[in-house]
This record gives sequence, structure tokens and C-alpha cells, in this order.
Amino acid sequence: MQVSHLSDALDIRSIMFVPALAEAYIAKAHTRGADAIIVDLEDSIPPDLKEEARRAAPEVITRIAKYLPVYVRVNNTPEHLDADLATCVVQSVTGVLLPKAESPDQVRQVAAYLAQRARSAGIETPPALALLVETPLGIHQVADLARAHSSVVALVFGSEDYSALLGVRPTPEAMTVPAQLLAIAARANGLAAWGVAGTIVEISESELLSTVAVASRQLGFTGSIAVNPKQIPIFNAAFGVTEAEIAWAREVDQVFQAALAEGRAAVSHQGRMIDTPVAMRAQRILARARQAEEIARGVTHG
Repeated sequence: MQVSHLSDALDIRSIMFVPALAEAYIAKAHTRGADAIIVDLEDSIPPDLKEEARRAAPEVITRIAKYLPVYVRVNNTPEHLDADLATCVVQSVTGVLLPKAESPDQVRQVAAYLAQRARSAGIETPPALALLVETPLGIHQVADLARAHSSVVALVFGSEDYSALLGVRPTPEAMTVPAQLLAIAARANGLAAWGVAGTIVEISESELLSTVAVASRQLGFTGSIAVNPKQIPIFNAAFGVTEAEIAWAREVDQVFQAALAEGRAAVSHQGRMIDTPVAMRAQRILARARQAEEIARGVTHG
């Protein structure tokens, strides 16, 4: 398991798509407030510009990675996949977002290819994998996808493609079951879960998106992909930590550390038991709060 990449993935509240050829978006990517960026080679790039996007990608990755973790969404088609993957293997990339993930065997093949390319390039840690699960078959096999390879750090719910293939609208009612199946598979294997149980393309419906995002956190999601900068503060709030949670976590951590100093790994405090799992939850909240503060201050990644 790539521990640092997994930690990064679990801390991501919002991760925004940026087309590999959209200079205006690339230049401002690190200023939008997202915790990470996805450089897109897939849906936002027309077929006749795929090769140009591949040529541009290494420099784009390097520029954005000075500030934030960078993933690259590749084209999961026979005519593009290998060339896209080769483009992704640069020192500054964090990971690859593999769309239409359905086959654990393919995930293992992609991971092996990335590892081989990294070795050839003298890169110590190959890119991590985030699996975009957006088909009924992918959801059906999502537990196997989560366990397919140790380089997988996140499962991502693609509600738009999933609903289109199922022939339904991506309403919360229709998306809750597949979304929670993905979240359960991710969290059962210690992975991040990105996405919401609903649509993310209705960018003007901020109140509805906020409601859906908060509900998705309760399903087990840790963050979400964003297709527009307006969605970033919504996701940061929904998947971030509140002042009340921070205050609780600080108190729990103090009580637990005092108990450890006395040789105890469990202690009763204000009518509740604080033990290692509770303390770990508190420490995770404090870590996410520190991350949010660093981003707000403009502290660069890496």
C-alpha cells in the first residue's frame, strides 16, 4: 500500500477536473480551493485533440503539482489507454483516475504497467490508482475492484454514466444504493470514497448539491469530484470538519493521551468510553482540520 498516497486520498474533500488543454483553467487550478486536481484526458478532450492533450499533460501535471496533488483521468479504450498511462508517469503525479473500472484483472494490469514505467523512469513510487466506477457491472464487482491491487487508494462513484446506462435519472433516491455499495467497499478496505449519491452536473443547484453532499458523507463518502469551481466550497464544507467536531476531537485527544500516560488505553469521560478507535477518529478529525488550515494559508503540496 502506498501509505502517503492513501493518506492524501483520505484527506481529499474536493478534487476538481481541469482539461489538459484549457490553459485558463490550468493557470487558476491551484487557486480554486480544491484539495486536489484531476488533469483530464478523457471526456473534456475531443477525439481529434487526444494526442495534443497527451503531449501537454506532463508539463500541466508538473505545474499544478507544485501546489496540489494531481491525478490524471485517462481514456479507458484500447486505442488510447497505454499511451495515456505512459504520459502519466512523471515524478510529480500522485495518481491515475481509471474510468469505467469494471475488471479487477484490468486494474492489476494497469498497476503493473505503471510500476514498470516508473521503474524505467527512475521514479521510486509509481502512481496510485483511483477507480471511477460508473457502470452497473462495475458496481456489481465493486468489492473485488477495491481489493484488486495495493496501489488502489480510492473508489469514485460516477453517477452520471451509471444512471444513463441504467436508464434512470441520477436522483438521490435512485443513486443511494449503488453509491453506498461503493462507499462500503471503499471503507471496508481502508480506501477513500469520492462522489455523491446524486448528480454533479446541475451546477446552479447549490442548495440541492449541499444537501446531497451532506447525505453522501453519512453514507461513508470522504470527498467528491467537482466539475465546476462553484462546487468546491460546498464539498469542502460537507466533507470537512466543523468547529464543534474539532472541539470534540481536541478534548478526546487530550483525555486519551493523559490516559496513555497513566498506562491505560481506555478511559471513561463524561459518560462515554474513549478507547483507541474513538481516539483514532479524533486524530483524523484534527489532521483534516490542520490540512484545511494549511490550504487556507496557501501552503503548497509536497
